[in-house]
Amino acid sequence: MYIKLDEEVERLLCCSMCKSELFKYDECFICSSCGLIFPKRAIKTNENKEEFAFDFRISHPTYCLPEGHIAWDDAQSEYKQYHERSVKDDLLKEYMAEIDSVREIYTDEYHIKGRVLDVGGHQGRLRQYLGVDVNLYVSVDPYINIFSGIEQQPNLLHAYSCLSKPCNFITAHAEYLPFKSGSFDWVHMRSVVDHFADPYLAFLEAYRCSRVGGRLLVGLTIDENKVEPATLPLLIRVAEKFKKEGFLGLSGAVYQSFRNLLTLNRVVHHEDDHMFRFTHGTLLDLFDKTGWDVIKEHWQKPPFQFCIYACGQKRAPLISTQSYSRGITPPRPKHHLAFWSALFGSERLPGRSRIVKFIHSSLIDIRPHYARHLFVIPD
Repeated sequence: MYIKLDEEVERLLCCSMCKSELFKYDECFICSSCGLIFPKRAIKTNENKEEFAFDFRISHPTYCLPEGHIAWDDAQSEYKQYHERSVKDDLLKEYMAEIDSVREIYTDEYHIKGRVLDVGGHQGRLRQYLGVDVNLYVSVDPYINIFSGIEQQPNLLHAYSCLSKPCNFITAHAEYLPFKSGSFDWVHMRSVVDHFADPYLAFLEAYRCSRVGGRLLVGLTIDENKVEPATLPLLIRVAEKFKKEGFLGLSGAVYQSFRNLLTLNRVVHHEDDHMFRFTHGTLLDLFDKTGWDVIKEHWQKPPFQFCIYACGQKRAPLISTQSYSRGITPPRPKHHLAFWSALFGSERLPGRSRIVKFIHSSLIDIRPHYARHLFVIPD
């Protein structure tokens, strides 16, 4: 058995979309407010054995799929091909090199403990480095078949002894996490932020799911001098693709290119499975704009010296709903008129009454700790 869902995790679950309570049935969870259904899906861990995981992804009908989601789906097809190849290859040397390259991160530089949410957590390989002071670990990944064929990878199971124990696993998108606010002490994102469809929303969701003072640890490739694949001449790209992945890999890339050309209104074409390329500055800015104070940075040892592991600590919201309910009046947030209006009503705001009333009518139902991200109107 490789997949499980403990009762403790079930108590933390909520609707991916509206964050409301869920009704649990044998084959699904159903949202008590918006009615979305999150089904149980079968995963073949080998040819003769099935296990099950709940699918909390937000699935749009194909006729109204947002453009960004179409681009993300296209980019992820590259990753799925890579996963299928790795299942077949099952190279012990690569697994051991991976373990050695990041061991220092989790044993010397950062001490992860408490409740841990691993976003893009794959099969839960992070557990290889976690100690007994981690009392709950949950892996969330949008690729539901990540455990498919795992029993056909003896070298993987030998290298990662943690995989012998069942992993709390659900499939969901980082932008729509199905967990109640304040559920986790640590949120972990390794080698996934540049694959997200919307990193800003993913960081906000990590903020919401963390307790005040909780940590977000991000591992990310930062190569500010990198030449993008799309800037290389076509013949060079074809030759490199054939050298790395052979005829099948090249054929798949050609098919993907034609698919992109046939997709209407396509704006961006991705040569690999990355959606974004972050610089050091933009990564730090993303932390700051989503409510995290960066408290430590560590660059990985060679040959991966271009990989950074940055840790942010969750800032307290401008005001908590609990404080307001106890009659504690917060200091007025300067320049955040919409935030003030959403909490206390437009009659308490000085000046600009028309703008304030409009904002008040639009935002009165916005959760307080999100309002500060939406409008900034200087005095």
